[in-house]
Amino acid sequence: MKVVITDHRFPNVEQEQRAVEEAGGKLVVAQITDEDQLAELCKDADGILTVRAPITRRVIEAMQHCRIIVRYGIGIDSVDIPAATERGIMVANVPDYCIDEVSDQALTFLLMLSRQMVPAISLAREEHWSISKMPNLHRLRGQTCGLAGCGKIGSLLAGKAAALGMHILIYDPYLSESRGREMGAELASFDALLARSDFISLHMPLNDQTHHLFGEATFAKMKSSACIINTARGGLIDEAALLAALDSGRIFGAGLDVMESETSFTPTGRALVNHPKVIVTPHTAWLSDEARRTLQARAVEQVIACLKGETPYGLVNRSLVR
Repeated sequence: MKVVITDHRFPNVEQEQRAVEEAGGKLVVAQITDEDQLAELCKDADGILTVRAPITRRVIEAMQHCRIIVRYGIGIDSVDIPAATERGIMVANVPDYCIDEVSDQALTFLLMLSRQMVPAISLAREEHWSISKMPNLHRLRGQTCGLAGCGKIGSLLAGKAAALGMHILIYDPYLSESRGREMGAELASFDALLARSDFISLHMPLNDQTHHLFGEATFAKMKSSACIINTARGGLIDEAALLAALDSGRIFGAGLDVMESETSFTPTGRALVNHPKVIVTPHTAWLSDEARRTLQARAVEQVIACLKGETPYGLVNRSLVR
């Protein structure tokens, strides 16, 4: 049994090493994102663990006997799922390792934007504190927190925002009305979410339908006082359109933990990072010691479970299970 880690961002992979060796296998650890190198690396693997490496159709077609690909994380847009399914290769994620951390981060963005903490901190460093330099602030209680997508993380954020006295508005075609009532939330159309929300927090997967869902036309439908928060996937937002909306005053602010390009910023991306109306963190919403340990353990456990003939709990292409 050969298990390959294509790339990772952990201090070590000792958990994976122990788990694979105890199962009688061999672990190969790399830091590769090049497609040609990935195809060579993965061709004789039985199981694959991956983070950022693009597991494309070409890489998958080079695999001789792989049975499972597990992504360290929740999003699976880096894996060509149709290609894997065609080859009978299971694809799994780890859907629940950081839901507390990410919902906390989204709430932190919301609070910082509401209380305008960045300009307040800057003002505190000046010799004279003049509140006339502060943007207009509004009481949070009674404002509307809109959720674009409401899975595990969105549901937790809804409860935390509701505890602050906010009204919760949700756009999610897959959420039942009964579940919305349980959460004390109101379900709404996408346009209603845009028009009524004071804060919109994104909790959608990235796919062909959601790519750049938040663009020029979308921002034009939002309140000029509204802020957008993204702890999901950078590609949900058209960054050029976001920058234009902020510069023109079309929307008030943004909190971003994810960006379209996180390894080499475009001029637009760099402008957003340095923008006075934007708070950016370096894709660390998921990060805690507990989340990291859980992520590594649950990822490798799923590889071993599959290779033993069991169904991994985070299986995405469930059509493979008969």
